[in-house]
Amino acid sequence: MRSLQTVSRGEGPSFISHTGIAAPFLRPNVDTDIIMPLNGRLALMGRESLSEGERCFEPIRYLADGSENPAFILNQEPYRTASILLAGDNFGTGSSRESAATGLRDFGFRSIIAPSFGEIFYNNCFANGVLPVVLDAEVIQHMADQVARNPEVETTVDLEENHIRRPGLATVPFSLDARLRNKLLLGLRDLDEILRYRGEADVFLEGDQVRRPWVYNWH
Repeated sequence: MRSLQTVSRGEGPSFISHTGIAAPFLRPNVDTDIIMPLNGRLALMGRESLSEGERCFEPIRYLADGSENPAFILNQEPYRTASILLAGDNFGTGSSRESAATGLRDFGFRSIIAPSFGEIFYNNCFANGVLPVVLDAEVIQHMADQVARNPEVETTVDLEENHIRRPGLATVPFSLDARLRNKLLLGLRDLDEILRYRGEADVFLEGDQVRRPWVYNWH
C-alpha cells in the first residue's frame, strides 16, 4: 500500500500537483456500496483488520472466496500502482459515507476524473485531499484510449495550473469552484477556512451592531 504524501498549510491534506499512473475504469454509476461497502464479504470471512485501501472496490475487486478478481483492472499491472482514476458518469453516488473517499485515498488515489460525481462524495474528496475533476465523457474516453495504448506513461494533474498533462496528449484544461480549489491547495479544513476570515467577520459584526442594534439587544 502506498503512503499518502501531502503538503499542508492548514490542518488538512492538500493537493497542488500530482504525477502518476492513470487507470481507465469507465463503468458508469459506481456507487459508494461498490467503492466501500459497509458489510463486505471480507469482513464476514474474518478479515476485519484489512485497511480501507485493501477493502476499496471489494465487491468487484475480489471473488467469492476472497481471492483477487483477475479481470478487475486495478488488480492488473501497471494499474496496481495507479494514483489517478479515469472514471465513468455518476461516480460516487449513493449513501453519504466518507469512507468512500478515504478508502480511495488509502488505496493510493490522489485524483478521480469523471463526467459527473455524487454531490456528497465530491465534497468528501476535497475534505480528504483527493482532487475530483469533471471533464466531458468524450475527453475522458480519449484519455483512456491513450492510457490503454501506453499504460506505463504517467499523467500529471496540476491544480495550480488547472490542467492535465500527458505525453502524446494535448494539455487538457479543467475548471473548479474557486473556494474549493483554494481550500485544497492550502490544505484547509472547514475550521481553518472559518478562522482565516475571522478578522473580516469581526469587522462585519461590529458594523452590523451599529446598523441594526435591535438585533443584538433582544434580552
